[in-house]
Amino acid sequence: MNPVHPVLIACSLLWLAGCAAANPFADPRDQVFRVTSDMPVPPNVERAADASGCSGAQLSAVEARLPDYPARGWSRGLQGWAVVQFDVRETGVTDQVRVARGVPGGSFNREAERAVRDWRFAPLEPGARLTGCVVLFEFTQGLVRVR
Repeated sequence: MNPVHPVLIACSLLWLAGCAAANPFADPRDQVFRVTSDMPVPPNVERAADASGCSGAQLSAVEARLPDYPARGWSRGLQGWAVVQFDVRETGVTDQVRVARGVPGGSFNREAERAVRDWRFAPLEPGARLTGCVVLFEFTQGLVRVR
């Protein structure tokens, strides 16, 4: 009969301990949000992005979900904001979506841009197009607000 090697026993115990640990693939947004950073001061939106072109037609949102709070920011307790500029085509679809400015950037900017890309508005009048529309998203204390 062969004795069990001590290294094999140690590895087996480590593996079992790892199984008992938290799931590394779990969504951190299922946990309580714990603030670890101050909310960066939101910008003067007019200075961050020129919105003078977004006029001349009535916008009526058909679908405009808020961005998701970034999982990475959530797990780190981070807060931030993103100023997103976009155009609206005659069909009501957003176009030329871009982050004009964001803090801390990264995943906050990506979530804000992704949400606006999915926005849909009622069709505009024939030949109409809006350019330079602006929205500010605040990611604070685990919540997302629009200004």
